[in-house]
Amino acid sequence: MRPATDPEIPSLHQQLHLRIAAQGVEGWLSDKAGPAGLESLVYLCKFAFFTGILTKAEIGRVLGADRAELKALVKGWYDDHRAKGCGTC
Repeated sequence: MRPATDPEIPSLHQQLHLRIAAQGVEGWLSDKAGPAGLESLVYLCKFAFFTGILTKAEIGRVLGADRAELKALVKGWYDDHRAKGCGTC
């Protein structure tokens, strides 16, 4: 996973936010979407994954996550979704 101090995070955050906006679902984002930081970038990845904008492989590239980290992250998202229902993004 990228370190929170990675200088690429603001650029990746902006690119992903624009990609979400291009799909017309920007209005569904919560306050967790900004300002740019690692936590916000992870939130955008989760949102984009569950709305079908990003694949798991793309999330791995954006977050710099290795296979094990990515598997644990996505599993956690699904566990959270099952426990709390839709709208957990």
